Amino acid sequence: MSTGAQLIMLWENIAMSVRSIAANKGRAVLTALGVMIGVGSVIALTALGTGAAVSVEARLGNLGANLMIVYSGQPRGTALVRTRTTNIAPALTIDDLAFIDSLPPDLVVMTSPESSINGQLKFENRNTAATVIGTDTDYPEIRNFRPVFGDFFTPADLEGRRNVVAIGVQVYRDLFPDGRDPLGTTIRMNGLPFTVVGIMEEKGNPGQDASVLIPLTTFRRSLSGSDRYAIINIQAASPDVMYQLQEIIETQLLAFRRLPSMELADFYIANQMDLIGTVRGVADTFTLLLGGIAAISLLVGGIGIMNIMLVSVTERTREIGVRMALGAKGRHVMTQFLTEAVILSAGGGLIGVGLGYAGAWGAWRFGGLAAVVSPESVLIAFGFALVTGLFFGGYPAYRASRLDPIEALRYE
Repeated sequence: MSTGAQLIMLWENIAMSVRSIAANKGRAVLTALGVMIGVGSVIALTALGTGAAVSVEARLGNLGANLMIVYSGQPRGTALVRTRTTNIAPALTIDDLAFIDSLPPDLVVMTSPESSINGQLKFENRNTAATVIGTDTDYPEIRNFRPVFGDFFTPADLEGRRNVVAIGVQVYRDLFPDGRDPLGTTIRMNGLPFTVVGIMEEKGNPGQDASVLIPLTTFRRSLSGSDRYAIINIQAASPDVMYQLQEIIETQLLAFRRLPSMELADFYIANQMDLIGTVRGVADTFTLLLGGIAAISLLVGGIGIMNIMLVSVTERTREIGVRMALGAKGRHVMTQFLTEAVILSAGGGLIGVGLGYAGAWGAWRFGGLAAVVSPESVLIAFGFALVTGLFFGGYPAYRASRLDPIEALRYE
């Protein structure tokens, strides 16, 4: 058979299938309903899973680009996002910082040490508790935490050990609830006067929003009296060198301390890439779980298609007999019924795609949830719908093709 004849036959099969489906519109909609719900659920739920991963990665990115943090003490919690601990004695030294600063620019872009204590802040008759962070002028760049009103303290402030402070947005709300301009005002921190020079941007993280930042030199002189650091923030040159950089720093800091392994170390390193990898792994598992649960409804929809197609074969037994008596082969009958099953599943799949997009949009618009519809999930869900139609329509089509023409013509 020529290609043209095959195309004509395919078109006739499609036309006959559409007429057959149109003759029972209500039943067709109910038959495809399972496929619609299945495809829509797969797309919407995987969009929520993907959106959650993107949202968490964006939050990690807000902590700083290519961020690596050397901590004093032993690891506990998710280091890059955990609440700052202020009860650990600083263990990182000037030599540690000098070594990291000496690394080539293709590994380290910049560093910023910090230490912190719990502080009590007061302005007029209002007071609040906050984390007092002593650091240097590179901190806003490395930690992606910048002032939105006023300025950060300057190198001159750092050099002169001046009592200046940039306050977090929650501290501003607590001390200045009337919304006044705080710049230039003097607040008292653990009894000492400090001049407000800026308000930091809101991060949605209590560890940052309820903190205040002062020059590290002032912190050492007035609050801690220690020349050691609790944390060294590092901006790596690129994500590709972060694991190499971590290994170099661990090796040298262990050598400084004459320790054989990290199990005995008084420091640990949190690598942003580790957390991103963990988040992606959890998100992928979560997405697969949601997609798998949603795919069950596709199987249910496929069973519905098979059930209705079997009913259709029974109802159209006489029609099948007439076609076979006029010369139609079993494969022609099988092709027609398979075409009907695929059209039902494809139609349900297309509507399901629209439902999936609508569900993802609704979760974002009304539920405040991050939802990202990926083209891959749409193609997989729709492709699975077509496979479902072929698989579950196969048996009814085969059964129709095996009918005896004489018996079919006798059927009432």
